[in-house]
Amino acid sequence: MAQNQMDILMPKLHDICLAIINEVKNLRSAVSCAAMATLGDMYVHLQRAMDSEVEGTARVLLHKASEANNFIRQAANFALGHMVQSCTPTRVMNALLVGGLSHRNAAVRSCTAQYLERLAKVMGMARLLSGKKDLTDRFLIAVSKLAVDPAQEVRHHGRNILRNVATKMWDKFAPRKERESLREVISKVNLKERRGASLEWVKSLT
Repeated sequence: MAQNQMDILMPKLHDICLAIINEVKNLRSAVSCAAMATLGDMYVHLQRAMDSEVEGTARVLLHKASEANNFIRQAANFALGHMVQSCTPTRVMNALLVGGLSHRNAAVRSCTAQYLERLAKVMGMARLLSGKKDLTDRFLIAVSKLAVDPAQEVRHHGRNILRNVATKMWDKFAPRKERESLREVISKVNLKERRGASLEWVKSLT
């Protein structure tokens, strides 16, 4: 119906999304996965018409993406990926920040950081740093918080975004003759962090 009968679906879109959210929470994994696949299809076919439902649907998907069941996680990530690609970026960013930025579960915060990083690529750093309304402030505050999160997997995504921010700012404001040196600094920081992550992984095995 989302693909071929949008005119029938739209008048009851909110009620339909509430019903699907309830099925996402279903304890039977097959039902939950089917509901998440449905949300993914709705993002793809309805696109910005789903903007009003992004916050509610993202919250339940972020929660599901933190579950131990691999099939549940895959289904949640599949739907979240379509949300990021299909809906209005500013609405998606708001949904991610509201639904996962300060969540007590590190896995939810990690998923939030992962999709915020993907969203940054979709939107482009130029737009995110444009200073438009409160977009830039909210984005930078959120990324800064993620970059110092207690959980390593959350920090990883937050710092990736910060490095992209720094590169964009340097490309715009740094003297041309110094840009190559600054890129070398970023490369060294990246290498140091990868080595640190490898050491943490080795320690976790011993």
